[in-house]
Amino acid sequence: MTSKSAQEQAPVVRSIPAVFGEEVEKMPTAYANHLLISHAGPEFFLVFGVVTPPFVLPGEESRLAELEAVEALPVAKIAVSPEAMVAMAKSIQTNVERYLETKDLREKEVLSNE
Repeated sequence: MTSKSAQEQAPVVRSIPAVFGEEVEKMPTAYANHLLISHAGPEFFLVFGVVTPPFVLPGEESRLAELEAVEALPVAKIAVSPEAMVAMAKSIQTNVERYLETKDLREKEVLSNE
């Protein structure tokens, strides 16, 4: 008797795209310039936050050297499955690459018009 390979026995999984409806436009937008990623057990945790640079008056620049950390104001915490995290990371990378290509093209266009 021949046995099927693990690949032949595995169920077929396909990705079905999710489409966000009009409600997404009504959602509040949160600005973040800081991201903390941690993972524990079966989830990744993404904590988005805002870090505001410390205000230092002229002549007080030495205070910056004394700082060990600045506080981040958390604005969102999201738990993600490992599978979703991998898919999101790939999507983010693809979008960043497209952005950089577009930015590079725009910069070349500006430079060629000078």
